[in-house]
Amino acid sequence: MRRHWLALGLAGILAVSAFGCEFVFSHDRIVAPLGTWGEMGIRVYKTHTRCTLPSPDAYVITVQGAQVLAESPWREVQPNVLEKWVVLSLAQVGSGYLKIAKTCTKEGYEEAVLPLEVTAPEPEGPWAQAMAGVYPLPLPSEGEVLTVAGEARLSAERLEIGGMTFLLPTTLPNLSLAEARLFYALLPGGEVRPLLLVAEGVFWRLDHLWP
Repeated sequence: MRRHWLALGLAGILAVSAFGCEFVFSHDRIVAPLGTWGEMGIRVYKTHTRCTLPSPDAYVITVQGAQVLAESPWREVQPNVLEKWVVLSLAQVGSGYLKIAKTCTKEGYEEAVLPLEVTAPEPEGPWAQAMAGVYPLPLPSEGEVLTVAGEARLSAERLEIGGMTFLLPTTLPNLSLAEARLFYALLPGGEVRPLLLVAEGVFWRLDHLWP
């Protein structure tokens, strides 16, 4: 999922035309192992002369089976052509999607869906390393990275695992966490920052939510 466009308008690109916009992804679909992350591009071609959307931020991006770790602002790369890049992390084994949608007073609701297929993790990939107790991501700028494993219970923004309780920086979806492992950073002042949660079929990152 490196930053490149695959011959826009030709085979290899998923383009969804609508009355008001054409949504184009830099990939026609993504099939990769659990724990893979990389960049993916989205372009919006405005096909009508007067757009009623107040700003590009009115385009809503949602994902299932993956996480958006980071995203660039929308920028106009050509007249009436907007572009954004997102960093995707494949987080749950199975079928998922990335969807972009908009609702405007002129053309109504329009969407495009990019299929995601998250396959079993590689034997020596990031998920396997994490399950073996090795932190597979870049180290945080401060603090010591520690890990705890065991039976896990998730409730809203609270995670109980291995006899310890952690407050999470965001609400997680309903994940299957019978046996899991959590990596966290312990800062000099005692602050605890959860970084990565792994379990069977799960690779859920939290490191991008910290400064």
